[in-house]
Amino acid sequence: MFRRLLAAAAGCVLLLPGCASVGTLDAVSVVPTVISPNGDGKADIARFTYALHTPSAVSIYLVDTAGRRYDLRRSVARPASPKNFELLFNGMDADGKLVPNGEYTWHVVAGESSATGLLRVENADEAPPKISEFTTTTREFTPNRDAIEDHVYINVVIDRPAKLSVYVLGADGFRQDIPREELARMNANEDMLEAGRYFYNYDGGIDKGADPPPDGEYTLVAEAVDRIGQRDVVTRPLTIRDSGRPVAEIITQPNGQGIEWQGIGTTPEATFKLGDTIHFSMTVRNVGTTPIRTAGPFDGTDCYTLDENRYTKGFAEEPGVWRVGVDFETNTGEDHPFRWATGSLVDLDVVEHNGVKLYYLAPGKQVVVHGCVTFTRIPVRNPFRIWGSLIQEQVEISAVNSNVTPILITVVKP
Repeated sequence: MFRRLLAAAAGCVLLLPGCASVGTLDAVSVVPTVISPNGDGKADIARFTYALHTPSAVSIYLVDTAGRRYDLRRSVARPASPKNFELLFNGMDADGKLVPNGEYTWHVVAGESSATGLLRVENADEAPPKISEFTTTTREFTPNRDAIEDHVYINVVIDRPAKLSVYVLGADGFRQDIPREELARMNANEDMLEAGRYFYNYDGGIDKGADPPPDGEYTLVAEAVDRIGQRDVVTRPLTIRDSGRPVAEIITQPNGQGIEWQGIGTTPEATFKLGDTIHFSMTVRNVGTTPIRTAGPFDGTDCYTLDENRYTKGFAEEPGVWRVGVDFETNTGEDHPFRWATGSLVDLDVVEHNGVKLYYLAPGKQVVVHGCVTFTRIPVRNPFRIWGSLIQEQVEISAVNSNVTPILITVVKP
């Protein structure tokens, strides 16, 4: 009986005399009149169409057999138009909830005009997706490439298939989507994901050369949406501080060179006896807006020999740390084995993190770095070139800071 009524109601029943163009509302229809919103691609959506002769606020809602009302549109302003308006109903009400299976009377109301008809919802996939876990490694994020809280690692677990989005929201409509780790590694698509655990890595975009978001309070959002539009949203607060791309440069010395090598004249070459020491000075300026992290050695008078490196002096390479480095031809060991901090202890700000002292050169600050190398052997290639660089370890040596002021050295026996 209900199906016969549905067939009869596929058009409209205007609650005014007749079913022609009467008052504001016209040409109302709902097709099909039986839907199964379960994402299988078959009768998942009912199409509401209507026309308006005069501007009006339009409401569309369903009423079930027990008299319960489910709003689809609540008094939405629409202009008069010769073209039909359209609402695609996928089983979700205006609050994003799936209406229960059952028989409904639909209502389209525009001003004093209204139309009604019958609609059945069956085989609806009623269980919405659920984010059962949303964890982050930190709630305070410092995207400045100093390797301290530079990333937020995120775990999200969904209990059923859904499209999963994780993003950061900020003031003035700011939104930054966070890539899924599996997507970055495997080039997987972003369609419906199976139930399970997924991993995200947020760096503020800085690892790709973008400026990270400015300091402030943000919201980290995980959103799961199933095939019919049901969704679950979970949020976490996120504080961003000390944000910015670190930038430092080697400043030209009084002699017009990036490095001033002691005892080297206008000709960029010199002869040293075995056992002699070459000294240098380099000026480094933090030209960015965020502090740059550095690490020892801090004593520029503690010279290296050709067979030593930063490890033999007890200073390992550290991700994100800035150091001045010196390298030479025929070096077959570590890249730039001779390294020094970008500043002495009196030049640097000290921050304690998890019981460890960290050293930073403040934005706009300029320091002079000294160092020295003793020629304790004659290299395989002699003469050989030696040069300096400003290095951000495990990140980059920018072109402007690389292979600075090379000189040709000859080492001779006494």
